[in-house]
Amino acid sequence: MNDLSEKMGPHDLGGDDAGPIDIQDYGMKHWEKQSNALRMTVTKKKLATLDEMRRAAEDLGERYFELSYFERLAEALVIVLKEKKIITDEELDSQIVVVKERFNVPIVDLPHDHDHDGKPIQEDESGEGPLYHQLVSLAVQDLLERHSFIDSVEIREKIEKFDADYPNRGPKVVARAWVDEEFKSQLLKDANPAIESMGIDLEHAVKLIVVENTLDIHNIVVCTLCSCYPRQLMGQPPTWYKSRSYRSRVVKDPRGVLEEFGTKLPLTMQVITHDSNADMRYMVLPRRPSGTEGWDEARLESIISRDALVGISIPEINTQ
Repeated sequence: MNDLSEKMGPHDLGGDDAGPIDIQDYGMKHWEKQSNALRMTVTKKKLATLDEMRRAAEDLGERYFELSYFERLAEALVIVLKEKKIITDEELDSQIVVVKERFNVPIVDLPHDHDHDGKPIQEDESGEGPLYHQLVSLAVQDLLERHSFIDSVEIREKIEKFDADYPNRGPKVVARAWVDEEFKSQLLKDANPAIESMGIDLEHAVKLIVVENTLDIHNIVVCTLCSCYPRQLMGQPPTWYKSRSYRSRVVKDPRGVLEEFGTKLPLTMQVITHDSNADMRYMVLPRRPSGTEGWDEARLESIISRDALVGISIPEINTQ
């Protein structure tokens, strides 16, 4: 048994020793997006909670370390739903067979220059058939639909929002705060109603706290327990946000982590790390760059990145 599993739980990584951070965001396969949308829909309908799924994942023991993030998510969700007698082993096993049969179709080789709407096709697998956990996640969705707990339209719309809507919301909020002092004051005081006053539906999201970067303070956000993140404002968390290295090191060496991402701050500036959890999320309000006076909100949005809302980067004007 490794040292990490002897602690109170493998999710709790803050301050652990870890190596360099792979700062590349590898995105998500379609089945991972489906799995994430399913989890969010299930928690929204209170069929399972994040704490319940975290506990189920930690109870996997050494298997926890053998699974990827979304594989653990799929297994933890199954455990909780079985415990609550929402689904049964027999139902799940039977539905996995049904789902697998859907993929039993001829594989057609495509030309290398084939694309889809100008974008390369994203493959979830390469001829061997779907991953086991992909089958599990799809089978769970089918069973919950059969029992009228969820609707497939909810899952599809959630995936579409993650791709097209959610990532644009955070920059809109920051741009409004940069041009409207009254809104900024309300945002820092009580973020959820302030954001919803813009017409942004947070979909019953948990409490959001917005922390402001100043000349003296730089804020950075992490979730040392898993990957709690304001998805309704920023889309999917990047790959590195969920990594052990980031979650471990940003707590005790935030300045070093920032430098790995290319963000160097004056030694006189205080760096504060904020740890999200199942009941509370953080978003950074970056400092408005000089030289943007007179810009409208749409133009300001264009320089606000997801990484700036996490606190990993600083908005800058492209002078090229």
